[in-house]
Amino acid sequence: MSEQEHQHRPSYYGDNDNRERIEQARIDLALLFMTDLHVGASPFYKQKGKRTSLDLAYEIDGAIHRRSYLSPLSWRAIMLFALSEDKTVTVHEMDRPGRYRQLFPRTLLRRLHWHARPDADFPPGARLHDPQGQSVMLLTRSRFCGHAVDALHNLADGTPVFQPLWISDIMALRPMLGIELVRDETFTAAFPIGTYIKAAAKTGRIVDAPELSGLDLAGTTPLLSSPMPAPVVSRIFDQQCREHPQMERLRGRTIYEDYSFQVCAEKVL
Repeated sequence: MSEQEHQHRPSYYGDNDNRERIEQARIDLALLFMTDLHVGASPFYKQKGKRTSLDLAYEIDGAIHRRSYLSPLSWRAIMLFALSEDKTVTVHEMDRPGRYRQLFPRTLLRRLHWHARPDADFPPGARLHDPQGQSVMLLTRSRFCGHAVDALHNLADGTPVFQPLWISDIMALRPMLGIELVRDETFTAAFPIGTYIKAAAKTGRIVDAPELSGLDLAGTTPLLSSPMPAPVVSRIFDQQCREHPQMERLRGRTIYEDYSFQVCAEKVL
């Protein structure tokens, strides 16, 4: 494991030489804690399913750790610990050996990192899907130094959702719920992500490129709704706000503020 996969060097509080990066880390963390991945109608962490553990291999400041967890909330605790102690986290494996890199190859992570810039509207970097089901996920940009991504997906009862997601949650869908997403290696985005989101808001589903080109998407489009965080996740965010008041002003921020495409303020119900 001599080569690093993706890492996070928080330097989260008080680093005057990296103010923009620190501010973006705060924004990313706030967004991640103000929404939750829902599968069907319930938060992921409440799902019963198969409940096989997610296996991880990672480093914290150079010390190798191997562990398994049964709750998607566990990785959040690890990341918050790293933030509070100003430590570096490097991920090597998640789930089965090699699967993390199959879904998130280095070239993809570099592209998603390049897309992580203000007022962007790049084409999606990848399409993940479940060959045995209807689940689809379009990845647009990275967050939190590669530990999270923005995704347009339909895991919540088939309804399109646009939200930031922990990569660990995406990887945990297979062992915990049996949703084995694979990366569509033939996927080439024909339009910027704003077009896919407008089409999803208009049709109520994630539209593929052939149909997308024929849709009338002129004018503004309502926002896609984001699932509310579970109470336990909200309490974690509230605690962060109490300990670090600069987080409080980010309460209510939306994922759309990092993108340039035009939408109106009314959410799709």
